[in-house]
This record gives sequence, C-alpha cells and structure tokens, in this order.
Amino acid sequence: MANIFGIDIGRYSLKVVNVKTTLRGIEYTGAKEFVFPRDTGLGSEENVESLKEFFTIEGLSASEVIVGIPSDMVSVHTISVPFTDDKLVSQAIGTELEGVSPFSLEETIMDYNVLRKDRSGEQASTQAITFSMNTDTMKQWLDLLMRIGVDPNIIEVAHSSYANLSAYLKLEGPFVIVDIGHMHTSLTFINDSGVFMARDLRISAPMLGLVPGADTLNESIKAFFVKELKLSISTVERKIGADIASVVFAGRLADKGRVFEKDLGLPELSYTSMPVFSLPINDIARTLMDERASIGPEYGLACALALRNVIRKPRNLINLRRGSFKFQRAIEQIKGKLVATLGIAGLIIIVSMVSMAYGYIGLKHRSGLLEKKMYALFHDAFPNEPSLGDPLGTMKYLVSQEKKKSEDLSGSIPVIEVLRELSTGIPKDVKVDVTELSIDPEQITLRGRTPTIDNVDKIVIGIKNFNTIKDVKVIDTRKTADQKAFEFQLGINLK
Repeated sequence: MANIFGIDIGRYSLKVVNVKTTLRGIEYTGAKEFVFPRDTGLGSEENVESLKEFFTIEGLSASEVIVGIPSDMVSVHTISVPFTDDKLVSQAIGTELEGVSPFSLEETIMDYNVLRKDRSGEQASTQAITFSMNTDTMKQWLDLLMRIGVDPNIIEVAHSSYANLSAYLKLEGPFVIVDIGHMHTSLTFINDSGVFMARDLRISAPMLGLVPGADTLNESIKAFFVKELKLSISTVERKIGADIASVVFAGRLADKGRVFEKDLGLPELSYTSMPVFSLPINDIARTLMDERASIGPEYGLACALALRNVIRKPRNLINLRRGSFKFQRAIEQIKGKLVATLGIAGLIIIVSMVSMAYGYIGLKHRSGLLEKKMYALFHDAFPNEPSLGDPLGTMKYLVSQEKKKSEDLSGSIPVIEVLRELSTGIPKDVKVDVTELSIDPEQITLRGRTPTIDNVDKIVIGIKNFNTIKDVKVIDTRKTADQKAFEFQLGINLK
C-alpha cells in the first residue's frame, strides 16, 4: 500500500491532497490548504516557519511526494527529430533544444513527452514536447522545499498535470485548460496524445477582480484577458491546423469561468460562443476513488499530482527530479574504452616481440604461423574492419584512433591525476560512499552518500584547492529514504 501526497505550491497558498493505494483500489484520505500569512510567496521566513509547523501537524510521511512546480518557472518547446528509436530520440532532443532554449544545456534540467511518431514515407520522425528548467533555479527550489520539510521524489509541471485527468472529460477534439492563478494564468492545450502546447498569460485573479469579497469583474482587464486568450487559441490553431473545440476552466476559479463564455465568440461567427466548461474535479475523483470523495475545485491540481502514478493510462509522466540532460559518456564507458585500448596495445606489443623473436631465429614456417595468428587476432578484435593486407599496421592505426578519442574525452588533464587528487582531498575522518562519478572535458559530477550534512562541506573544502580543480559546487543534497544519511551531488569544474 502506497501513501501519496500531491502538493500544489502557488503564490497565494499551498494545497495538499493525500491518497492511498490499497488492494481494492484508491482511497481518498483528505485535502487541506495552507494560505500564506503574508502575500510574499513561499520564500519568506514567516511562511517557511509556518509551513514547517503545518507539515509537522499533518504528519507528512509518504512513500511518494509529488510536487507541482509553477509553470512560469519552466520553458516549454515542441521539438521534432528524424528518428523513432527511443534511444536516438533521447540523444537528439538535447541538440534540437539547444537552439531554442533560454538555458545552456550544461545548466539545464529537462524531461519530455513523445507526442507523435511517424514511420510512414522515406523519413521517419518523432515530435515531442519538452519542459526545461535552469539548474540553479531548481537547486534553489529544492533547498526551499527542504527547509519546510518536503523532499519530493517527483517534480511535475503544472502545465502537464491536468492532462492526466483530462481523459475523464470525454471532450472531442483539441481543447485548452485555463487555470487563473494568483500571479498568472496558465493555458494547457491537450489532444488525444496529452499536452501538445503550453503558454502563460500575465493576467491574474486579483487583476480581474476574481478575489474573495469582490462583487464585480474589472471589465477593462476582462476584455483584455478575453482578447489575449482568443489570440493564444488562434495562434495554436494556425500552428496545428485544427480548431480548438472548447475551453475548460480549472483551479480555484473553475466555477467562475462561465462568466467568459459569451465573450469567447469565434472570429468568423461573432454570435457563436465557444463551449466553456468547468473541470469537474469532484466527479473525476469519485470516478477514480469512491462516492465518499469530496474535493473542491481549488484542489484540482493537487489531486492531479496525487493521482499521477495511479491513473490507469497517464498521458504525461514528466519528472524534473529525474536529473540533468547530459551529453557525456558514463565513467563506466570511459573505463571500458581505456581498458580495451590498453589491452589491444598490450597484445600488439606481445605479437611484435614474438615476431621479432621468430624473425631472429629465421624459422620461416613459424613466421607463417604467426601471420595467421595476427589475422585471427585482428578479426577477433575488429570483426567489422578490413585488414588491408597489413593486420598489424591496421591495428596500430585503430588503436591510435581509440587513444585520440579517449584523450578528447578526458581533456588535457589525465583522468588518473584527477582521480588521485579527489581521493587525496577527501579527509580521512569523513566516511563517504561514492555512488557515481561522471567525467567530461570540463567538469566532473560526483554523487555519493555520507552520514552527516557537515561532511559535504568538508569534502568540498578538501578537494577545491588542488591544481587541476577550478571550482566545486554543491548541486544537490537530500536525506536518504531511511533518513539515516545524506545523498549529495557535486559539480567539479576542471582548469
């Protein structure tokens, strides 16, 4: 049985929905909202302290904690690559994203969903929607969550979360989900594949007058909002070559979305209104769980997050906690290349020595036998390469090429020297288990586990002053699942 918390963190409040999975299905445990005491956002000291107390009282103990990150912190792009193989797609998407993303790839955390694969015609292709975020921003976000006692194993994007519930709307054709928030309005365009487009409007509920106690809308802002919404819809329609069939309002103001229905007329038929709906979060919850579930519209996003991994066919499984998108070989691959190169070089040396010895004693028949062995050895080591009549010379050339590749990967600083300095720099009294070491020409990524958070600082201080190391940054720290140690990730820049 899994205990799951879905946490929607906004600029006005924090909403939590708790569900449990049992042998009989999904059990709704409850939902609760924490309105920030001060309208200064999550990061104020007063809000952080209040949230610590809130989660202590709530007893946040879960096998899964899923947090929705605000959509305005994430860059969204649609990418097309000329492959359908999943491995090739994952490798090529980063290259395509480099030309449009506001972040450099070395400073980007990303994830993507495949929208469509086309194997017809001469050229196969895959279209995907990407969600990316600056690494430093993610680190600050995680540090803030840790301060309030939340360590999410999944960080979803608000844009994509509603898509997992949208299958229960049974709407035909592409549609857009509109969530008017306290600071901005998010637009999520959805079809049968899930989210295929996402945008934000810098228009908020307070600007529209949609706040508790307000009697009327701000008509001028309302007109501007409708204009911007229609412009976004028509822009997407031109891009996909299809009509957006309907508008679905979600979130706290879902029920008030109907006030815009008469204004959302189609451009060519001004007297015709675009169908407007409210996301029936209560009905969806009861369909997925039981008749006793009663969830208000303000918990729509938190509910979508909590149900993310238990919905039968989720349309989106974005997780920015999965890690950085990297263009580098794993340390195991580098070690494998080095071992193979050294092994082949050693074989060549042995064969050369044997050849010299046989030539010295002038045994012609032995020389012929050696030549056969060299051909066999060459074909065993390089089954797909022609020997060109000179297996020894060809092997030397191929080995030199492998050495050159290894040198390009490891940069100007020898890998052995870097590893020796890392080993020497870690204090003897610090207990640390290294779980991963990734090396590229400019940076080393070190992941490990240590009993205390202070040990991380000791490790950083111990290795940052060596000749080959330019800088050391702490990218991530978190408690382990058993709460008995700390996992950490360091970024080590080389000179």
